[in-house]
Amino acid sequence: MIAKLKIVFSFYLLAGAVLLLAGVDETFNLYNLPYILIAAGFIGLILLLLLNNKESSLLCRIGLHKYKRISQDSEVPALYVYSCERCGKQKKAASVA
Repeated sequence: MIAKLKIVFSFYLLAGAVLLLAGVDETFNLYNLPYILIAAGFIGLILLLLLNNKESSLLCRIGLHKYKRISQDSEVPALYVYSCERCGKQKKAASVA
């Protein structure tokens, strides 16, 4: 159910942006429909992320982690291990130099 709602709200966001960029308002009287779709999609996605994710920090719940490089990966030397300062989530990624 949550996955379906994410798809619906993402579609609202995309449809609003496409309507806004295509300039459909000049042809049809849509009034504020593109702006309403964008706002509904954005607010819906944020609410779903806040309710679904279980991290302690609200910023981490919506995906705004604050990663800090900890060390290099032992298996692949080109990868570095990063850890979030707020929630402790770890990830491996290549460093951009």
